[in-house]
Amino acid sequence: MKPTPVVFEGCFGWLHPAQGLRGVVLCGPYGYEELCAHRAWKSFAEKLAAAGLPTLRYDHPGSGDSAGDDGEPDRVRAWLDGVKAAVRRLREDTGVTELTLVGYRMGALLATAAAQELAEEGQGVDTLVLLAPITSGRKAVRELQTLSAMVLRPVCNPEPPERASWLNVIGMPLTPETALTLGGLDPCDRPALPAPRILIADRPEAKAPVKLAARWRAIGAEAEPMGVSGVMELIQQPQGAQAAAVLEPVVRWIAAGEVARGAAPPPDRPAGLMMPTAVERPIFFGAAPELFGIYCTPVLADPAGNRPAILFLNSGATHHVGSGRATVVQARRLAARGYTSLRIDAAGIGDSPDRPGFPDNLLYNKEVIGDVRAALNWLEEQGHERIVVIGLCAGGTPALHAGLGDDRVVGQIVLNPGRFEMGGGIAVSELMRTVAFRSTKEYLLEALKPARLRASFRKRSRVTGLAKRLAGRFFRKLLIRTGLTRQALRMFRRLSAEGRRVLVVYSSDDMTLAEFYLHLGEGGRALEGLPGIEVVYLDRSDHSLTVWEARDRLNHLVDRHLAGLDAAAQTDPDSSELTGWSLGLPGGLPSGERVG
Repeated sequence: MKPTPVVFEGCFGWLHPAQGLRGVVLCGPYGYEELCAHRAWKSFAEKLAAAGLPTLRYDHPGSGDSAGDDGEPDRVRAWLDGVKAAVRRLREDTGVTELTLVGYRMGALLATAAAQELAEEGQGVDTLVLLAPITSGRKAVRELQTLSAMVLRPVCNPEPPERASWLNVIGMPLTPETALTLGGLDPCDRPALPAPRILIADRPEAKAPVKLAARWRAIGAEAEPMGVSGVMELIQQPQGAQAAAVLEPVVRWIAAGEVARGAAPPPDRPAGLMMPTAVERPIFFGAAPELFGIYCTPVLADPAGNRPAILFLNSGATHHVGSGRATVVQARRLAARGYTSLRIDAAGIGDSPDRPGFPDNLLYNKEVIGDVRAALNWLEEQGHERIVVIGLCAGGTPALHAGLGDDRVVGQIVLNPGRFEMGGGIAVSELMRTVAFRSTKEYLLEALKPARLRASFRKRSRVTGLAKRLAGRFFRKLLIRTGLTRQALRMFRRLSAEGRRVLVVYSSDDMTLAEFYLHLGEGGRALEGLPGIEVVYLDRSDHSLTVWEARDRLNHLVDRHLAGLDAAAQTDPDSSELTGWSLGLPGGLPSGERVG
C-alpha cells in the first residue's frame, strides 16, 4: 500500500500502512545524519510495512519538513513531545495494540527518554529498538560540537547578536539553552525501564550494546545486543545513503513472531501544515510512479498576482529539505515575501520512488530533466505561468537545462554547479575521482604525496586507475579547449538569446570552480557581455552554503534577482531586452561581482 503523508502537532511524517496490529514508530537521526540516512530510513519503513507492520516515520519538530526552527527555545522538550505525539498518532490512526519504538543515533536517545515518560504516564511502548545509539546527552552535545567545528567561521561581518553564541552544526543551529538541556538528558542511566523488551543494535565491535543490555536486564527487561555491520556508514554521506539491506536483521527481529491482523487503513485527513507566513502541503506529480514535492504558498496572496513561482531541485542526493535545511528555510522566507515555491525530489532521491532501470542517487542523469518538466507542468496547472528554477551543485545543471526552449522558465539561480552537461548519470564517489572538481595540478599534488604513492604502488590497479583518470582529464580538457565540446558556452548563449535571466553563484574557493574555468575561462570570462547572465562570487562560504553569514548574503542576491524579474514583468512582460545584467569588476579581478 502507498504511504500517506501525515501532519500532527506541527510534525510532518509518512504513515506506511499495513494490516498487522503491531505498529512501529521510527525516531530518526538528527540534522546532517538524518540527511544522510533519509533514503535508507524510507526503505527501512517500507520493509517493515511489507512485513505487515504499520510504520510511521516523521521529522523532528524544527527539522526537515516539520514546523518551527531549532533556534527556538525548549527544543529538547519539543523533540521529546514529538516522539510521544508520533506514538499517539499511530495508535489513533491504525488501532495497533502493540507498539515498537525505534530510535537511530540521537533519535535513540530521544526515543529512550520519551519511552520512559510514556511508561510513567501509563502509555508505554512494548518494544524499544536502539540503532547505533548516542547514550547520553553529553555525548550528543560533544558530537554536535565536533560537527560544528567543520563549518567555516566568518572572519568579518559578525553574526547578528541573537546568533553570536549559537553553534552552526552544518547549517543547523544549536543554541546554548538547547546544549545545556540536551547535555542533562541521561535516560540510559535512570533506574527506570523504557520498555519491557529492548534491542540495542550497533557495530559488531561496539561495547555500549552489551553494557546497556546488561544494565536493563538487571532491572527486569528482556534486553539483548546485536551486531550490525554498516549501521554507521548510512549516516556519513547522503550520496551513499542506500543499502537499507544493512537494517534487514533489525527488520527480521522486529517482525518475528505471530502478528495479529486487523489494523485500520489510514484515515483520509489533510496533511497541510499551517505556519504564520506560509502554508505547506505535500503533492504528487508526473506520470506513474508519481514523484513527491512540498508546495509552499504564502498566507497573504500576492496582490499583483505576477510574481514567479520558485522550483527547488535536489542538490546531489540530498532530499528536498536541502543541506542544513537550507531549502526549507529559503522557501518559507520567500513565502513571507509573497512567493510560492515547490521543492521536489527527483526519481531515486529522497521520498520519490525509484527510477526504473537506474540505481538511486545518480548525479547528472539526463533523465532528471523529465522530472523537472513534470514539476513545471504541475506548477503551470496551478496557474503559475512564470517560474524560476533554483539548484545547488548537481541540481544547478538541470536548473540550467530546464530553461532551454521553455518560456515558462523566466530565470534560474544556480549555486556552485559542478558540471554543465547531463548524461547517463554518475555516482558521487566516481565523480570525485574523475571530474575536475580540483584542478589537475591539485589532483596530482594530492596523488603524489608519499603515503598515497606507497599505497598505490602496493596495488597495481590503483596505478592503472590513476593513469586512466589523468588521461581522461587530459582528453576531456583537450576536447573542451579545442571547441569540440563547448556545450556550456552554447547553453549560456542560448539562454541569453531566449531572454532568460540567470544568476550563477560560486563560493570563492569552491572545488567546482576548476570545472567552471575549464569550460568558460578564468573567472568565467567567456560569459562577459552576455545579456541576462550574471556571475557572483561569495567569499567565506562553503560548498553547500551552510555558513549562515554566506546564506544571508545569498538571500540578498536571490531577492535582488527576483525583484529584477518582477520589475521586468511589470514594465514589459514580453520583453527580452536584458542588457546590462552581466556584472564585472575593474582592476583585473575575475569576471563577476564579488560579494563579501
